[in-house]
Amino acid sequence: MSKTGIIGISGISESRSALIISDIIKKEEGQNLIIVATEPRARRLADDLSFFTNKTVVTMPAEDQVFLRYEAKNHDTLLERLSGLKALCTDPECIVVAPVSAAVKKAIPHRVFESKKLTFTLGENIDLKHVKETLVEMGYEAMSMVEGRGEFSIRGGIIDVFTPDGNDPYRIELFDTEVDSIREFDIDTQRSSENLKSVEVGPAEQVFADREVFRAASENIYKEYTAQAARLAKKGEEYREAVDNLEKRRDELCEYVDNATNIQLLENYLHYFYDSTEYLWDYMKAGNVFIDDPDRIYEFLDSRSREIKADFKIMLERGQITPKDTALLSGREDFMKAFDHEPVYMITPFPKAVKGVERMSELHNYQSSQMVAFNGRMDLLESELKSFAKKNYEIVIVASSEERRKNLIEFVDRAGVLSKVKFMTGTLSAGMEFQELKFCYISDNDIFGDQKQGRKKKKSKTRGQQIESFSDLKKGDYVVHENHGIGKFVGIQQLDIQGEKKDYLKIKYAGNDFLYVPVEQFDIIQKYIGSEGTAPKINKLSGNDWKVTKARAKAAIAEMTDELVKLYAEREVEQGYAFGQDTVWQREFEDGFPYVETDDQLRSISEIKADMEKPVAMDRLLCGDVGFGKTEVAARAVFKCLAEGKQAAILVPTTILANQHYYTLKDRFEHFPFKVEMLSRFRNEAQQKKIVEDLGKGNVDLIIGTHRLLSKDVKFKDLGLLVIDEEHRFGVAHKEAIKQLKKNVDVLTLSATPIPRTLNMSLTGIKDMSLIEEPPEERYPVQTYVLEQDDMLMRDVITRELDRGGQVFVVTSRIKGIGRIGEKIERLVPDAKIAIGHGRMNEQTLEDVMVDFVNGKTNVLVATTIIESGIDIPNANTLIVVDADRYGLAQLYQLRGRVGRSNRMAYAYLMYQKDKVLTEVAEKRLKAIREFTEFGAGFKVAMRDLEIRGAGNLLGSQQSGYMMNIGYELYCKLVDDAVRKLKGEIVNETSEETSVELAVAANIPDWYIENETLKLQMYKKIASVRSDEDDEEIIDELIDRFGDVPRETLNLIKVSRIRGLAELLSVKRIYEQGKTIIFTFAEKSQLTPLGIVNINEVFKGRAFVHGGVEPYIRIPMDQNNKLKDSLKLLSLVKGD
Repeated sequence: MSKTGIIGISGISESRSALIISDIIKKEEGQNLIIVATEPRARRLADDLSFFTNKTVVTMPAEDQVFLRYEAKNHDTLLERLSGLKALCTDPECIVVAPVSAAVKKAIPHRVFESKKLTFTLGENIDLKHVKETLVEMGYEAMSMVEGRGEFSIRGGIIDVFTPDGNDPYRIELFDTEVDSIREFDIDTQRSSENLKSVEVGPAEQVFADREVFRAASENIYKEYTAQAARLAKKGEEYREAVDNLEKRRDELCEYVDNATNIQLLENYLHYFYDSTEYLWDYMKAGNVFIDDPDRIYEFLDSRSREIKADFKIMLERGQITPKDTALLSGREDFMKAFDHEPVYMITPFPKAVKGVERMSELHNYQSSQMVAFNGRMDLLESELKSFAKKNYEIVIVASSEERRKNLIEFVDRAGVLSKVKFMTGTLSAGMEFQELKFCYISDNDIFGDQKQGRKKKKSKTRGQQIESFSDLKKGDYVVHENHGIGKFVGIQQLDIQGEKKDYLKIKYAGNDFLYVPVEQFDIIQKYIGSEGTAPKINKLSGNDWKVTKARAKAAIAEMTDELVKLYAEREVEQGYAFGQDTVWQREFEDGFPYVETDDQLRSISEIKADMEKPVAMDRLLCGDVGFGKTEVAARAVFKCLAEGKQAAILVPTTILANQHYYTLKDRFEHFPFKVEMLSRFRNEAQQKKIVEDLGKGNVDLIIGTHRLLSKDVKFKDLGLLVIDEEHRFGVAHKEAIKQLKKNVDVLTLSATPIPRTLNMSLTGIKDMSLIEEPPEERYPVQTYVLEQDDMLMRDVITRELDRGGQVFVVTSRIKGIGRIGEKIERLVPDAKIAIGHGRMNEQTLEDVMVDFVNGKTNVLVATTIIESGIDIPNANTLIVVDADRYGLAQLYQLRGRVGRSNRMAYAYLMYQKDKVLTEVAEKRLKAIREFTEFGAGFKVAMRDLEIRGAGNLLGSQQSGYMMNIGYELYCKLVDDAVRKLKGEIVNETSEETSVELAVAANIPDWYIENETLKLQMYKKIASVRSDEDDEEIIDELIDRFGDVPRETLNLIKVSRIRGLAELLSVKRIYEQGKTIIFTFAEKSQLTPLGIVNINEVFKGRAFVHGGVEPYIRIPMDQNNKLKDSLKLLSLVKGD
């Protein structure tokens, strides 16, 4: 029977609330909305609820109510909120947990929200024009290719759309106007996976671009702001600035509304769009509202209201808002309206009256308590278990990983109470005991004081795929032709050859020379990728420069690969120490890691351990971004070494990194009998002397140090493992000393700049590398805003971060004037403790500045670019970038990664000077930054830039020079060739461009793929077709993404196959003459007597083979089968 009124439940809190709520959810039908005080509480409760109910729980993000003027903001929180709203509108049994700030945020009427949806069902007819208009109105962005949530693309009769709540995007294919198929597809490969019968597409914004509604809103805003400006103008001259601000703000807002841009900002002005707004619970059809700890909620709302009202008053005086904008402030009164919903469950830690509730229809009180914390004391756990068993309790132990579950079963068995205990796997934030009901839950959090924090498995993109997408070619890009050098891509041009239309890539070279390259030869052209912001030198078509440049690079690559092979061979014969298999200790140490390892971490760990267990000395490179868990991987290798009584050393380039590693590892090794020490300038003379002495005697097991470790006086008793962090940052002299230290010792080198996957593949077998490519547990996305520089805003942002006990980075691109920025912040925020750091300071001063910041002695760091790349400062969660338009995307991406390293919400404000006349480059950059901010794109650009830098660090500066000269892709190709050659494979070095001149229509028609970038991508893929499998694969992809393949495109795939085979067999030219096709070979051809016999047999004596200096073969031409015959002939020459 359905409950009514307000039901009081007392005596429970935290994880115990989750248990009782899940019991009610199982008994009572309908939807469930649980309102809590804060977002961290919401996330904890959601995890516990999904453990008890085994259902998906949607968590709403907290809403920051700041009247921030921005031009772009990232979409992450918006998409999470939309998932919650859609669940409440459509899922009759949903469970939604919302922090109160999200529950009381004013939303558009649910009727409007529900009316905006598109449903696609197999077999139904749809109007494509209507679909497109509706998607745009619902806030979806039209793209040529869907890459993120909230985007759609229409190609002919194929609609791709990625909804905010979908794990994968959907592909809807039409047959004329009928829905022929609906499939999910993979965002990385763009290939379809699962077939569906129907799909519902909900909104991608919270405000819909309805013309009438927007027109009225624009008028309302204009009227309200103009009236307020007039009121202030009457008050006198001192309000002049406020009046100007109001008028400027009015024009800005009206422009956004009229053009339907910056929609996220307009959510803050809903009261101008709709007469009435609603709350989260108004979106529910029927079901239960739970209110978790109302006192905490009131406390949160009251402090927030005080803060916002104070801000509001100041903003009114400054002319940034009007009195009508108070409509958006929501507080205690709004929250109390939730009590009108029926039923409402009030959950309180102990029986008490709740403000605003006169009477409860039912009261339930539980006697319960949170489980005691055992903190690793297994003896305490044993006695507690025995005591519960004696009282006949039902006992459940919850382990967060399968391995822990097995270990705990063993332990309970030894304790002799196995028959009384049930075991479950999952995450439970804390255990509990219900005395009257006689049952208890014990979580591994209670036992070990930590828990393997589960991670939602994200589909990891492989870097290889990312690299491919860098090759997206656009008009105006620089390209590298393997035989002619660097030119500028002008576009695709169609030429009429022998009466057939063919597509060519038009490339401009120095002077006014143009080169036309047939699209099937696309594979010998790559996009030029150098470092961001530098343009390469364009070559002459007829000049010799390119040949010289390429030859030099080739020679340098050959030298480098030779050197690597030699080193590898030397290392292989160098006697190392073979470590034994993992011990029980090792298991215990690894269990103490508080997170679930990523697959990459696990793979890297097992590769490193396998190396250590061989009698050959290890030399492995471990790459991964800062914060991806390299330190933990290294710690496990160190533990393996120390467990066998050997010493380990970690060498780092800076004192500050030494400090960071020292504290992290000291903490990790705390429960084990190992002595961890640090050698750096933070230790005085006497301390250093003592440490060095102890090292020599073997009293120190693990030493972490800067180049001080390389001094002559440092001797080890028995060094087993050397870990080097960021080796490329040590000088030449230090590198020599490192070389000496490496002898007969296992070496693990760490690097924070990622290495290109392609390069890693090429170097397989001559350089051992492990890559960590997937980020660790899901962190909150960094809230990113693009906005105009404004002192008041800067003051508010800094004050807000400092008020929550955090720290702030302020980044500026110029050393000149950095002091002025520091002074300005001091004026704006007198309480701030400001430090200034830049690259021209001497090393020690700079380190001291950073150390003070890391230790919290200063809380605002004004710096050029954040100096220490490898350093982690979890407490710094606000970043302000001044003059953001001066930075490249890669730099901004890296800067943004400096914040958001903890479980707190982080903010990045990218500021620029509004009235400054922007150069075209800066204008483009800002546009890119806005897009990057909103859609998290730009990641590819940033990754590419970082990987090139990573490749430079790995191979040294001389090689990076060559990489810049010939472009990154060709460089990787040459490295691959060099390595294959060293391994004894045959490499066709002088790839002659084989010319295929057969009169057939071979292209991708415009009606089939309209978008030029997509067309170029497909041309590039077709150009690399070499086998039957490739052939089938590309045809499948074309059908899947663009529909049935036209005949001329099928011809192009065959031409590409012919060209690939011909190149392999040293065929120079294939052309028509009269009614025959002629194949001319280079002097060193692969024609064999057996091949000639086979040709005569298959072509029944109608083929003519001419030997000599310029061999050729002539076959009769069958107009309908010329491509088929050409392929057949080449296969016979190859001997297939």
